[in-house]
Amino acid sequence: MLILSVAAFSANAATKFSPYKGVWSSDNAEAVLTDSICIFYCRTDSTMQAFLEIPTAGIASETIFAKDGTVTTSSGSEPLVISEADGVLNLGGYSLKKVEDIKIVSPYELERCRSKFDIGRCLQQWRLGAGYGVSEDGIYCEINTNRHMFVYMINPSMVYIRAAAVRNNNSGTLFFQNIRMMKNGNTDEYTMYMEPRNFTVSRNDLEIDNRKFQPNSCTFDPDGGIYWSLISFEPDLILLNGCGETYQVKRHPIESDLEYFEYIPYSADGNSYGFRK
Repeated sequence: MLILSVAAFSANAATKFSPYKGVWSSDNAEAVLTDSICIFYCRTDSTMQAFLEIPTAGIASETIFAKDGTVTTSSGSEPLVISEADGVLNLGGYSLKKVEDIKIVSPYELERCRSKFDIGRCLQQWRLGAGYGVSEDGIYCEINTNRHMFVYMINPSMVYIRAAAVRNNNSGTLFFQNIRMMKNGNTDEYTMYMEPRNFTVSRNDLEIDNRKFQPNSCTFDPDGGIYWSLISFEPDLILLNGCGETYQVKRHPIESDLEYFEYIPYSADGNSYGFRK
């Protein structure tokens, strides 16, 4: 399970992304923008591309997956060209519509998981936020909103870039990966995939079928969703069955170097998450 404890930037430093905060999508592209970070994914006829831009840290990284199995990553690429008009975001030559709002707030103390009725709320809240880390070997960035999870990771053994829709309840997490770019030197996996109806998938709310949460395993749904079932919980730690490994979702202390997002509870009619329909 990926975590956010590797951040290293000033969350108060607003940049050119601030007016466009949120998750934006189309059938051929998707982007998440905070005050300081942009991750952008797009698809062409022959490639899939992803961009990570963090102006406050001088980071501009571009990764291209080709159908022949070639992956190229370059740094210092040209800044993404971005504008908005009439509710449409123009980013890197693609037109996207907003599917989720993001409100960045001051760092706050996360709730403790004191009973089985707190599990879903804590799974959602504990993951929220944006952070990144860099080293001589690579770069890692994670952004988790109330409805989506985004990763951009480059290291010598693996390139892992993805976007996913997510929903939680007291039985676990339903995870639906709509964009996956993976080259894994340990397993020889090579994947470049975006859902054909990416806009609809990223816009619509996931519907949980509680019968598919199994205490001793995860469940792969035929429609592509993965059910990470609850194993156990403590006030500061929730364990989920992650399909071959145990995922740890931890309650972390207040960290001033993370971008904190407002926690928005799920509504009974499924029309919450800060998205204005």
